[in-house]
Parts: sequence; C-alpha cells; structure tokens
Amino acid sequence: MSFKSTLPVGLVLIISSLVYAQDDAASGDFVRLTAPLDEPEFYCLDLAGWGDHLQLDDPLQTHTCKVNGGGDQMFFFEDNRLKVAGFDRCVQVAGSNGVTLLGSSVLARPCSDSPLQDLSMDENGYIHIGDSKYCLGTGSESAKAAGPSHMWRTLVAVHCGTTPAEMVTWQLGLE
Repeated sequence: MSFKSTLPVGLVLIISSLVYAQDDAASGDFVRLTAPLDEPEFYCLDLAGWGDHLQLDDPLQTHTCKVNGGGDQMFFFEDNRLKVAGFDRCVQVAGSNGVTLLGSSVLARPCSDSPLQDLSMDENGYIHIGDSKYCLGTGSESAKAAGPSHMWRTLVAVHCGTTPAEMVTWQLGLE
C-alpha cells in the first residue's frame, strides 16, 4: 500500500521535470547575425562543442547556424538576461568588479545579479552590455569547424558605435 501511494507522486515529479525541460528548450530560439559574412548559412550564437562533447565552461562563439539539431544554439531573453535554453545558465561577459573591456570573452555562467549578465537587444538588433558602450559582436576572423561546411568565429565585447554593423546586428530566429 505504501508503495502504491508513493508511486504516483514519483511519477508526477518525473513527468513535471520533463515538461519543465521541454518548456525551457521550447522557449529558446537562434540568435543569428543578420549579415552572412563569409558563411552563406549565417552565424548564430553557439555553445562550444556539441552533444556529449558540450563545453559549457568554454567561451561562447558564433558558429554556422545548425538548422537541424541546434540545441546548443537556443537562447532566450528574460529580465535583461540572455539565457541558455535547456541549461541553468545565462550569457555573461568576462570582466572584473562588474566592468568589462573591449575584446572580453563571452561565457555561459550560472544566472545571477551580475551586471556582466545585463544584456538587452535594441530595435536595431544590437545586444547591449548593460549601460556600457559595448555590445556583443563576432570576431573579424573565421575558421573551419567540425561539420560538413561549418565555420566559427569568436564572440566578444565590441564597441557598439565603431564596429561595423554586420558584426553586431543580431536577430532572434532564422528568418
């Protein structure tokens, strides 16, 4: 009798955990550069690695958008945070005492009240880093990545006003 009464509770916990994970992943979308640069399939924000080789503690990058199987490229904005869908992580720019510098890396870290996680996208597609003069931008060099035709670039803090627009203009979704 005790087993039967606890079984439904355990089952409910498992099912609700699965539904929560699916809702979190479903709320994510690609964050894509609007200009293709040297990659006709465009660049998207990307966690380093893939599948069992995912490197959550490595810096984020821009990578060929993975239209089929881009689970490591799903993000969503919530409360001035850019969250990594399916993980309890937020995008955070490297810095010290809440201040970042030009060229700083971009990381996926546990969500917190850090001003280095204060990210918002404006109407022009710039992802601003708090009240600073910096935005998220892609690096100027590209290299081949694993995959049939995949390319990658760094993702860094860039000066919003002087960086070419094609390096800092993002959109949510692939279309």
